[in-house]
Amino acid sequence: ESGKSVGIIGAGPAGIAAAYFLRIHGHGATVYEMYDKPGGMMRWGIPAFRLPRDVIDNEVGVVEQMGAEFRYNTTIGKDITFEELREKHDAVFIGIGAQRASKLRCEGEDLEGVLSALDFLYEASAGERTSVGTRVMVVGGGNTAVDAARTAVRLGAEMVFILYRRSRDEMPAFDYEIAEAEEEGVEIQILAAPTKVEKTDQGLAVHCIKMELGEPDDSGRRRPVPVEGSEYVINVDNVIA
Repeated sequence: ESGKSVGIIGAGPAGIAAAYFLRIHGHGATVYEMYDKPGGMMRWGIPAFRLPRDVIDNEVGVVEQMGAEFRYNTTIGKDITFEELREKHDAVFIGIGAQRASKLRCEGEDLEGVLSALDFLYEASAGERTSVGTRVMVVGGGNTAVDAARTAVRLGAEMVFILYRRSRDEMPAFDYEIAEAEEEGVEIQILAAPTKVEKTDQGLAVHCIKMELGEPDDSGRRRPVPVEGSEYVINVDNVIA
C-alpha cells in the first residue's frame, strides 16, 4: 500500500479501469457513482441482450476484490461536495462520461412521444419502461440507434424502422448489428431525414425529406443534401432520436 488514495467520480468504463490500475500500484481507490449499480453506459446504454449484466458484475467484482471501494447512489454536489472529495483524497479522477443526448434538430423535437435514445435505453435497462408504441421510428445510423430499434422490438413494437440520412454504406453501426436488426424485423430507410414532428389524434406525424449524397464533409463521408420536392409523412407512435 502506498498510503495514497484517489477519489473516482463515475463507475463507468473509465472509472472502473482507473480503480483497477490504481490498486495494482497500491493506491487506495474509492469510486463514487450516482446510480445504484456500476457499469455506466455499458449497463444503461447497451442492452442486456448485447452485454449480459453478469459480465459487468463479474468484472467489477474483480476490482472490488483488489480492494477498491464503490459507493453507489452518491451524486457529487448533492450527497458529497467536490471540495470534500479533494480534502478526503490525494487526487480526484473525473470519469463522468458523455451523458447529454443528441436531439432531432427539427421542429417538434420536444413533443411528448419524442424520446432520446439514451433515456429510452436507460429506462429499458432499469426496468422503468416495459412497453413502447406500436409504430416506432428511430432516427440515426449508429450502434445506439440500432440498439434502440432492437429494444423497441423486444418491448412489443409491431413496426420499427430506422431513418438514416446517408446510405447504408455510411451507417456507422457495426454491419452485423444492422443485419441482426433486419433479421428481427427492423426496416432500414436510408437517404431520408425528418424535418418536422407534429402531434395528431393518432400519435405523431413525422415530416421527412429524401436526401442525396453530395461532396464529402469533415467526417470524410459524403454530405447528405435534401432533394427538393421529395417531402413525405410517416405516422408513428414514438420517435427515438
